[in-house]
Amino acid sequence: MFDMNPLNLPDAQLQQLIMLVVAAVLGFIIGYVSRRSTIKELEGILVTTERDLDDCYRQTPVVADTDDEEAIVLNRIRSRSSEVNFGRIGMASAIDADNLKVIVGIGPYLEKKLNAIGIYTFRQIANFAPEDIEQVNDIIEFFPGRIERDNWVGQAADLVNKK
Repeated sequence: MFDMNPLNLPDAQLQQLIMLVVAAVLGFIIGYVSRRSTIKELEGILVTTERDLDDCYRQTPVVADTDDEEAIVLNRIRSRSSEVNFGRIGMASAIDADNLKVIVGIGPYLEKKLNAIGIYTFRQIANFAPEDIEQVNDIIEFFPGRIERDNWVGQAADLVNKK
């Protein structure tokens, strides 16, 4: 009855060696695949964090003056500046700022709103695509269609060419 010991078979050690190699290979493959997925997940988190950090650097400091209606509106608009596609229209800062009031339809308060979301130059306005016009119109809480009617993009393109 106790004569059935599997270790007494002539190729038992070879079978054990093969099982050990198969287990090692499977363990390596599973570890490699799970490590790659973890790396991809962490790279995605890193990209998102870097983008959020860049957004923080681009934003101008928020002054919390709750008594001033204009400051409340500008802070609300500034908080939505990340929705603008700066990859398409271009980046600018207050140092690069043009006098946007030269464009017919942009007054002092509207210029402040545009500056609050990071639009400072004629070139940025000239680069507006229809989606950008719609998005900016919504963010700055402006009359729908007014940007097209006043032809901001055309005026800005003319002003860029004159520079």
